[in-house]
Amino acid sequence: MNPANDTSVTLPTTTARYKHHVNWHEAVACAVEIELRDYADLLQFLSEYVLGKNSYRIDLLIIKKLSDQAIPKNIARIFSTCNLFEFKGIHSSVTISAYYKTIGYAGLLISQMSHSESTQYSSLDISISFLAFRYPRKLLRHLTKERHLTVEKSSEGIYYILTETFNIQVIVISRLPPDENLYLCCLADGLRDTALTNRLADDWIKHQGPDIYTKYLNQLTTANNTVKGELTMVCEGILNMCGTSSAEIIANTRKESEAQINELREANKQLSSQINRLKELLRQNNISFE
Repeated sequence: MNPANDTSVTLPTTTARYKHHVNWHEAVACAVEIELRDYADLLQFLSEYVLGKNSYRIDLLIIKKLSDQAIPKNIARIFSTCNLFEFKGIHSSVTISAYYKTIGYAGLLISQMSHSESTQYSSLDISISFLAFRYPRKLLRHLTKERHLTVEKSSEGIYYILTETFNIQVIVISRLPPDENLYLCCLADGLRDTALTNRLADDWIKHQGPDIYTKYLNQLTTANNTVKGELTMVCEGILNMCGTSSAEIIANTRKESEAQINELREANKQLSSQINRLKELLRQNNISFE
């Protein structure tokens, strides 16, 4: 397949509405890990991390094995020893309650680590990252107007919350630079940017071995193979990453259907031949077929 030929395809109009479950938490966790693949030796990724015996879960906990080793990647510059990630759904943003809930989780994590390792940890050993698809205007207004905290734009799509208890950043996926955050930027349920999907296809082909890429692609494909109003939109670039295209799918389906029809015809022909042979045997022995 040549990714350069990718186009977005609109399938025929349909009145059916199909529900596809997209696990955005898994998709984002995979995307973050892929984005940090160049530093995999320095990091440990723990998805859906459970805090002690509680039912509290951290969406993604990233442990930096060498606390003094800087990671220059834009989404990881604030990393400390333990780095919490809180995700929001594709049509959601970071709420005020989610913000304080995660800060509470960070406090529990410090207590848990200090108790289990007999080492004293502090807020300096923790960083918190909120990933949202939309800019959390209400939250940031609350932090600046009511808490009098400073929100600083660190780089495109990344905002630091200064003078907070922990080192905190808000990552707005829709504002990240695709050149640096390809896998995060492709997280969408209406992916129509063919240049972006072409780049994703090229990169995926090079790294498709690890299971994390497959998990990411499964969620992305599901998200982009859903009914939009009355039109089913299929991103051709995503199909190409699976080694096929919509034209090939149609051609293969037609070929398989024709093969099945031919098999049925042959089976029917053989059955008719056997029936005729049986009739002839019965006739020769003066036995009625009825």
